[in-house]
Amino acid sequence: MKKSKILLSFMLLLVMAVLGGCKNAKTEVKETVDLSENQIYIYYVNSDRTDMVESVYTLDKDNDLSKNVRELIMHLSDMQATSDCLAPIPDSITYIDEPVENERGMIEVSFNVVYDNVSAETLLFFKSCVAKTLLQLDGVSKVTIYMNDIANPNPDTSVVSETFDEDSFTMSYGDASGNKEMGNIVLYFANSSGTALKPYRKSIEITNNMSLGRIVVDSLIKGPKNEEYVATINPDTTIKNIAVKDGICYLDLSDEFYNTDISLKNDIIVYSIVNSLAELPTVTKVQFLRDGEKMQFYRETMPFDGLFERNLDIIEQEES
Repeated sequence: MKKSKILLSFMLLLVMAVLGGCKNAKTEVKETVDLSENQIYIYYVNSDRTDMVESVYTLDKDNDLSKNVRELIMHLSDMQATSDCLAPIPDSITYIDEPVENERGMIEVSFNVVYDNVSAETLLFFKSCVAKTLLQLDGVSKVTIYMNDIANPNPDTSVVSETFDEDSFTMSYGDASGNKEMGNIVLYFANSSGTALKPYRKSIEITNNMSLGRIVVDSLIKGPKNEEYVATINPDTTIKNIAVKDGICYLDLSDEFYNTDISLKNDIIVYSIVNSLAELPTVTKVQFLRDGEKMQFYRETMPFDGLFERNLDIIEQEES
């Protein structure tokens, strides 16, 4: 499987501080433990699905990296192994068992995912627990997780990857009961005359059940709360699918986006989305889709089947 650029998930910077422990045949649970040789922490999900929990796990005495990775992932998938906690890898996510190599501290693991059966919250805990567990293996400083959407036949959009290191898990939720953190995003709406785009800064509540890209597009659909700005997207529009791979955001919007009667020029509408998504650190280009397919034109006149990059010329210039 081809390596992709690092797609560091913003949402996974918000993983909760580790609590508690689980019981199983090979696991010891202690508040403070000095790990011995071949012991690491293995991470599960607490029964309330609000946090990760850790337990001491003893690996089989084998220096084969592929075997160790397989052993840990199989254990994270075993619902019977945890009596007090939930296994972070559900039946809808299956490991693609292939040789694992350590290249300059990075290892790669791949999974098939049935996205229709997996919530965003489940994906968050899955990636967190797998990465945090595997990062403890000798010589491993980065873990790249590949996720293949088995229901998507398009190779350009079916596989996404994210790379994690220890710094990916340094922040905690501000509210233990709500799994949420406050942040800011930059959106681009039309100016009052509708002739250019204007930056609009919005404070948002980031939760563990939405991606940041989805929050950006949802915020554009809801529109601005300021009379100096004009909404650019039909408010009845819905997001059918959104995914990021190699810096490209693949965005599939409902028919309302294409059949809109908004009087703004096409480039104002399109680049309000492109420029807003390009503010995210993981996005450099946007590919629009309709029912999973590229569209030749937007509203019959604007070429629409290519990749769109940030357009600074369309942004209103501030007066000096």
